[in-house]
Amino acid sequence: MANYMKSEFYRILHGRTIYLLTLALTSLLVLMNVVLFLFMTYAPGFYYGTVRFSFIWPISDMQAFYIGGFLVVMLLSSDEYKNGVMKNAVAGGMNRIHIFIGKCIVYGIVAMISAAVILAVYILTTYALLEADFSVPLESTLPLKVLLTGAAANLPFSLASVVLTVALNQIFQKEIQVSIGWASVTYLIPLAVRLLGMQIQPCARIASWLPWNFLSTEVSVAFGSMQMDALWMHPEGFLKEMIVGAVGILLFSAVGIWGIHKKDIS
Repeated sequence: MANYMKSEFYRILHGRTIYLLTLALTSLLVLMNVVLFLFMTYAPGFYYGTVRFSFIWPISDMQAFYIGGFLVVMLLSSDEYKNGVMKNAVAGGMNRIHIFIGKCIVYGIVAMISAAVILAVYILTTYALLEADFSVPLESTLPLKVLLTGAAANLPFSLASVVLTVALNQIFQKEIQVSIGWASVTYLIPLAVRLLGMQIQPCARIASWLPWNFLSTEVSVAFGSMQMDALWMHPEGFLKEMIVGAVGILLFSAVGIWGIHKKDIS
């Protein structure tokens, strides 16, 4: 498995895909800060050129980390069947379970490094370009603490998103099927359970433990409010995210192992 992982790292690091993806996502966030800076500089009365306002988006949309994990796997694995990567690995005597685990580890590490680079550049440009009153924690240091703690809290399920995407790639070969499957598991099914929970109490309890739901309902940040709160800022909420992420990794791994055994690799 170690040799397979080395070959995957070599393939990814000597390709352009992960670099282009990281550059594109970083550029979008930097561009947002540049636009805020320009409006702050040249538009009198513009009140949104602040560190706090810039950080509101990632804090209130932590699901972006899940989507990022999905994109990394989809883009990096798009040519594996066309280039015969899987076929050659199996023909070379590689255990299918080891192939699956190796993929999850490699893609997970690559996704984390990419996310770390994106976050670092984003945070640096935010503080370099936008206003921050360091005498008021709500306007300067608190948003950064909430953002970084949120990134740490959502790391397990972001990795679960990577595992889910790899698993779906073992079950389906068409990218559209993988995409629909991923969207169904992470968003559509939780939404349906949440709607049912409005009428059925057991469904409401289940819905409260589904990541897309609790990130939508248990995060409170607004520019006009003097409050900023999120479930991961409390011990029980942080633990909740850890547990859900771990369960997701184990569950999706089981699905992937089942799928790779059933799949006809040709």
